[in-house]
Amino acid sequence: MEWLAATRDVIIIIVALVTLAANVLLIVLGLRIWNLVQSVRAEVQPILTSVNRTSDTIRGTTNVVGEVVIGPLARLAALSAAAGTMVRSLLTISRGGRQ
Repeated sequence: MEWLAATRDVIIIIVALVTLAANVLLIVLGLRIWNLVQSVRAEVQPILTSVNRTSDTIRGTTNVVGEVVIGPLARLAALSAAAGTMVRSLLTISRGGRQ
């Protein structure tokens, strides 16, 4: 029975060593993940800054296009619709109110 107690003690020591190694590996893994998160955070910050600058540029461009291109085109379309309505009214009046 002496060998059974010795075998038990050896197995307990092996399990303790495996547990210790697993804990060390988990700590190393945790540190690596922490470093990865810090690295990603450092890389994302310039990307977000660039995206903000791009969105500001797009916002400015849409404002300029709206004021310079769309605004005059909308006024022109409104004027042409008004002119068409006025011409139709004048033609209807000149025919004596008949279509």
